[in-house]
Amino acid sequence: MNTPQANHRTAFTLIEVLVVIAMIGVLLGVLIVSLSTVQDSAKTASDLSNQSQIVKANINHATDHKGRLLHPRTVGDDASGGTDLTQDALDRMWVRDDWETPNTIPTAATGVEALQAGAAWEYIGNEDSYRSASDPSVRLRSYSLNAFVGVNKGADDYNGYAGNPPPNLGANYIPCPTLSRIPLPSRTLGCIIEEDPEYPNNWNGFLVHPGWPSTAIPQWMDIPAWDWTPGRVTIAYMDGSTENYRLSDYEELTEMVQDHDVIHESVDYEFFKDIMLPGRVQN
Repeated sequence: MNTPQANHRTAFTLIEVLVVIAMIGVLLGVLIVSLSTVQDSAKTASDLSNQSQIVKANINHATDHKGRLLHPRTVGDDASGGTDLTQDALDRMWVRDDWETPNTIPTAATGVEALQAGAAWEYIGNEDSYRSASDPSVRLRSYSLNAFVGVNKGADDYNGYAGNPPPNLGANYIPCPTLSRIPLPSRTLGCIIEEDPEYPNNWNGFLVHPGWPSTAIPQWMDIPAWDWTPGRVTIAYMDGSTENYRLSDYEELTEMVQDHDVIHESVDYEFFKDIMLPGRVQN
């Protein structure tokens, strides 16, 4: 004789439901972190590609112009309405904004006009190559050239830095307006991602003050964009090679910038000083 079996409906307990929800939350968290890492890696790869392209444009310009490199300055006129650059330097400026109104921020420095007026445009020809995908600002240029490369006198050929030798530089410093004047291209900074947090525009070339402690306090003059991909700075060297440099003092440096302190000597300062113009700038 068959005995009817009672119908039993299996259901999840509250604990089981909570475990499943927790597991889904963990998986989503891992997925979000993974996607963020992939996005950061893609942006870094784009930065390195852009910067390598900019350095190669510099090398190609030198090939076409008797070895003369692109000039790192981006603003041709000074605050008094004049200029301290030669016509040769003006013609070689990689990005060129003619500053017509004294004591004001040049609006064209954030526009494509300044890119197209620069000597690098012929070799790059694409405004996207001047801008990082990580740049939170509205400007079109995220990168800067080394202020000691492509100059006739001193950093950016600015009179405040220029001399014989330029102030606070070693006696072995010589200008390097041409490619042949760079003794170690593979260890010489060509292009860097730069923030310039105090200004809405990216000013001129990148510079860390390379003076000795006996004559000047070593300090940063410009700030790499180390907050965009926290703790890392993308660099292209004058041979076209690239590096994703990890800062040693990221948290301390960031705190000093936020507090508007002068950033003095550090492990990272020494790194950037050493690649400004190795073999020419006194260490």
